[in-house]
Amino acid sequence: MGIFGRRLVPTAVLVLVMVGVAGLATAGDDPGIKFRIIVGEFEDKAEHGWYHGPGPGGGMADMLITALVKTGKFRVFERAALDELLQEKNLSMSDLANPGVAAQQKFEIGDILVKATITEFGYKKGKVGGALKKFGTKAGVGSYTGRVAVDMRLIDIGSGEVIWADTVNKTESSKSISVDTKKFAFGDVDKFDDHVVGKATRKVINSVVDKLEDQTRNRPWQGVMITADEYLFIDGGTELGIKTGMKFDVMRQGKVVKHPKTGKVLKVIQSTIGTVEAIEVEDGITTVKTVDGSGFETGDVVKLRK
Repeated sequence: MGIFGRRLVPTAVLVLVMVGVAGLATAGDDPGIKFRIIVGEFEDKAEHGWYHGPGPGGGMADMLITALVKTGKFRVFERAALDELLQEKNLSMSDLANPGVAAQQKFEIGDILVKATITEFGYKKGKVGGALKKFGTKAGVGSYTGRVAVDMRLIDIGSGEVIWADTVNKTESSKSISVDTKKFAFGDVDKFDDHVVGKATRKVINSVVDKLEDQTRNRPWQGVMITADEYLFIDGGTELGIKTGMKFDVMRQGKVVKHPKTGKVLKVIQSTIGTVEAIEVEDGITTVKTVDGSGFETGDVVKLRK
């Protein structure tokens, strides 16, 4: 429903902040505003001739989405819904990491983008070494070690800044593997979880979830302001954990710093022009009032004040 299809609550100054993003996961019992995490498909650069299932890139991305949703601390869209949002904005997944793309468009989609490249996805037989594919598709006995490694990047969608980058690698060992590798695939949870590679994969996913929780715990939520005459709202409410009394600094975009040769946007400098406060929170919408400042415009960034 659009903002003009909703009941308008008059205040001295009103603003609409499009938050298809989500915000802050704070320490303690109060989870704060939930960040919206966008998970891109994992780029697959690993050698895994033994593996016969669908590419691990999509499978690992789906695993991460499921794990994030289960924490209850994030808002994560199904892939089909994300694709629809991107099409509506005429954006691609790569645009979300581009600081040159308008922040308003990106903030309506997400807050943090997860990008990953799979560099290892396989297992070896301990006694003789070498890839298991040399020994056929079945393994009855022996010692096997599965290893999965992923180069991870967490990107602030609003600014395009890489807020964390590292290689996450995990191993899992077993005395025997009873799974036929031709049937080992992400779609079969039981067989996947019985395999050393499946177990190593889950360790990687759990590690990434832990890192996302660390990175969002003290990170202030940001959104984009949209003014509608004298009315002011946040397009998000109880479903995000927004509460009355929460205050938001209003930021105005200033100088854009570009690389002198490539023209790439390196940084967008912002200045604080005022503060607003949530005064009425409903499902999907929050009314805010001005605390200080004036002249707010559509496209101004709002940042949750700690």
